[in-house]
Amino acid sequence: MKNRSAAEKMLLIFSAFAAITISPFIYLRWLDGDMVMASIDAALMLATAVFFVFVYYTRKVNTAKLTLAIFLSIAIVTIVAIRGQSHLFWLYPSMIAFFYMLSARSAGIICFVAIMLIAITLFPTSSTLEFLTLNFSLFLTAVFSYVIFDNYNKTNSKLTLLASIDPLTLSGNRRALDIKLEKILINQKRAYSNVSLLLVDVDHFKQINDNYGHASGDKVLVELVALIQKHSRSLDDLYRYGGEEFILLPLNVNLAEAKPVAEKLCTLIAESTFVDDIAVTVSIGVAQYRADETAEAWISRADAALYLAKDSGRNCVVVEKTVAEKAS
Repeated sequence: MKNRSAAEKMLLIFSAFAAITISPFIYLRWLDGDMVMASIDAALMLATAVFFVFVYYTRKVNTAKLTLAIFLSIAIVTIVAIRGQSHLFWLYPSMIAFFYMLSARSAGIICFVAIMLIAITLFPTSSTLEFLTLNFSLFLTAVFSYVIFDNYNKTNSKLTLLASIDPLTLSGNRRALDIKLEKILINQKRAYSNVSLLLVDVDHFKQINDNYGHASGDKVLVELVALIQKHSRSLDDLYRYGGEEFILLPLNVNLAEAKPVAEKLCTLIAESTFVDDIAVTVSIGVAQYRADETAEAWISRADAALYLAKDSGRNCVVVEKTVAEKAS
């Protein structure tokens, strides 16, 4: 459970709790001789148990959320059709759960369909006042849930974005980098593939701050990030690793293919002019991920290549293989 996302943990806990709480009802309904409802409860318990296993082993959270919401809505509508409106109240907490698990639009569609089916089911057996009361209360619950969770999701998205970007350069910050590296390592354990990273360091950045001031130094970093992002591939992300150090990943290529990418970037930066006509060069270390290593070890090898680039005169690219050859 330690390496699972919050969404996975929520779904696993919810399905396990549902299976446990439904179990006693199977026995109680069986004692009362209500074999129809006992069978439905047994089916619900079995479905939630299967759902738990599915999430645990596949980790397909989005598919699991949608499947669970559709299944629960069908189950509630079926129970209401069989046993009447006394079982309708299960739909109220379920609708809130749908809006919590899914996007507001998807949850709204599922709730609307469920309410319409229940309205069709109850119409012949309820008085007009009772029918309108039940359906309007369901409709208002769905509307209020939509408004609340839509605003919640938008606010949460903004907070997540703010928590994952560097406030100066608007590149990813260390937190976002750690999350990205964790995802890459999980994917590599499932199926190994070529993935490389570029560790980029601005040469003599302290001199830029000393000669032009920290405000100009900050502007250089902002313009540098914009330049790298403009000329990077859409699948690659840039993260601020330190003061003037940045990591570009995941380059889904091996070392031989990553080196020309880094060299092109190095040349592009050297040929560009930044704020106050400041000339900037960078040194780049390149490392390819090795099976079963940690993110720290991966970055450490790129860092060793970067230091060799600095020792070689800066404004150049060094790949980890070169470091190994020099050491031998």
